[in-house]
Amino acid sequence: MNHKNTRVRRFTLIFTILLALSLLTGALAEQVAQQEAPAALYISPQQDLVIYETPEEGKDSALLLPAGMACQLLEQQGDWARILYVNLAGDVNSGWVKGAALRQKTAEDAPSYGIVNSPDPLTRVPLYQKASSKAKTFGKYYNGAVVQVLAAPDKNFVKVRAGSLEGYMKPEFLALDAPFGSVVPTLPTPQVQHPKYAGLTLRAGQSYQSEKLGSAGNGQTVRVVGITEEFAHVILEGGLTGFMQASALAPQPVYADLDPGIFTAEPEGMATVIDNPDGQGAHLRAKGSTASESLGLYMNGTRVIVTGGSTWWRKVWVDGKTGYMMAKLLRDFVPEDNPDEDHMVAGPSDDYPWNDDLWEGD
Repeated sequence: MNHKNTRVRRFTLIFTILLALSLLTGALAEQVAQQEAPAALYISPQQDLVIYETPEEGKDSALLLPAGMACQLLEQQGDWARILYVNLAGDVNSGWVKGAALRQKTAEDAPSYGIVNSPDPLTRVPLYQKASSKAKTFGKYYNGAVVQVLAAPDKNFVKVRAGSLEGYMKPEFLALDAPFGSVVPTLPTPQVQHPKYAGLTLRAGQSYQSEKLGSAGNGQTVRVVGITEEFAHVILEGGLTGFMQASALAPQPVYADLDPGIFTAEPEGMATVIDNPDGQGAHLRAKGSTASESLGLYMNGTRVIVTGGSTWWRKVWVDGKTGYMMAKLLRDFVPEDNPDEDHMVAGPSDDYPWNDDLWEGD
């Protein structure tokens, strides 16, 4: 009898343990599923919404949630909604908007945003001016930058907005409507280091004649979301975005996609310095042509090692990289006669006056 009772007790105990494990496993699975489920997205389909720090409409704010751009809803207080939203650099911020225009995003809606997501962080994602991989670009963008999707993507391109720029990116390089922060950012964080003036002007466009939006003093850190041969698309502390002269940032972000093998130890050769009498520096080119991609724009006085090349284009080493510079921009290597061929003459980017970008400070 005692033996039979013992077996019953053992069976009951085992059954209880299994039941408890089953319930615990189910609860854990439900919890994990809830954690992994992406947060619901909301959009204002027709109108831009001003974002305020507090639910008070009277205070001025320059922050906007553009029409069609997704956000996450945190809470509601009367007519107000507190949201999570992302900026161009992928920063997640919170703020308050008038909630009447918001509605939950549905599966029928086109993607709202894309997080730049190149499989190779050394290869940035081009923002094409037209829906063609042969078109000119507005620059190349780093992983983690966030662009707004302006039209439903097709198999080849997505129309997007990056700050003030509208262009096209390939959909395979965008994480569309992905959870905020799901792509590891690779945005460079150089400092402003202008060689002649106290800082740099932040401009609205990729031109030294473009509207001035603000400035940053030497030593101030900026984050670079995209890069052209001459301009960096940057975001300042506080969220202000615009364009700055790339060559006055240190370390200088470069436009060309670099093979890690391009960085070499200082070779044997003849040492000289950049000496551009008509400008403030010279481009390091991947090939001996002004049409070749720039590997960086270097200031007058920068030390370079000449290792070879031709009369008009010298192969050089500078700052750990190898490439070509125009001989006439290198001290002691100026040819006796300048060539007549257009492709050998320095373009505007080799001669532009940096004092067009003067910021005098206080």
